[in-house]
Amino acid sequence: MEKWQVAILSSTITVAVILVIVFINLFIQSGVIEVIKEELIDDYCSSIPLSEARDLEICNG
Repeated sequence: MEKWQVAILSSTITVAVILVIVFINLFIQSGVIEVIKEELIDDYCSSIPLSEARDLEICNG
């Protein structure tokens, strides 16, 4: 590959990585992950016996 092709490829990959990081950051800040986490906790706490759920701090919150 010629030098200019390497430079363009390198720049494109760098921009793509930055965009992925920005999208991940936006996804985290949007609160979607928090909602999914709470749903998983609710599902888990409702699927185990009540006596075990009482002993787990995560199910008492």
